[in-house]
Amino acid sequence: MAQERNSEVRRRSSVMKRGLSLSSSEGPNLLEKLIHNAFDVFDTAKIQEVDVRDLGTMIRSLGCVMTEAELQEIQVQLEDVENNSVSQSRFVEYMTKTINEHKLKPAEPEELLKAFQLFDPENHGYIMRDDLAKALMELGEPFTQDEVNEMMFVACDPATNRINYEHFINLLILKYPDDTNPYKVADKIEADRLAAMPKKRGLGSLIDASVPH
Repeated sequence: MAQERNSEVRRRSSVMKRGLSLSSSEGPNLLEKLIHNAFDVFDTAKIQEVDVRDLGTMIRSLGCVMTEAELQEIQVQLEDVENNSVSQSRFVEYMTKTINEHKLKPAEPEELLKAFQLFDPENHGYIMRDDLAKALMELGEPFTQDEVNEMMFVACDPATNRINYEHFINLLILKYPDDTNPYKVADKIEADRLAAMPKKRGLGSLIDASVPH
């Protein structure tokens, strides 16, 4: 019986090892492939590196949201300063970790709606351009003037200087199918990894297994 128990221990150890190393043993997972694809769009020369000026656009193409200050911090970590480029391997590694940790994740529509409604206490359904621009540049982590201008170009009705924020939220929301939404793909990979791990055995079964039969 001892030999059978040893065999069972080895089998469970093998299952656990597979559960902990699915991505490394089976090649790139779906999340890594999505990130590779985003990089490849800009790697037109197929040399596994891109101009650092494309970094922000690449990251945002994955549905990530960041300020210019955050982009500068990322650039410091990823840029090869000798030739002003970003390598594919560093980009994939960094973005895989970032998305798995749910960093740079877009706010949910409900959160955005509540944020805009703070500037619309009378529930008109719109905010005046100057009021929102002032708040964005003074409250919390301030937006730059360029970031404000970019938002207003999309959100503001030039005839009325009003921002219909529910319409703007609908424009902001990226409607990715689940199998191409990087954050949902990351969640599914993690759920599958946990499901592949052996379940903890109850105290009774552990005692029973330790008693010779």
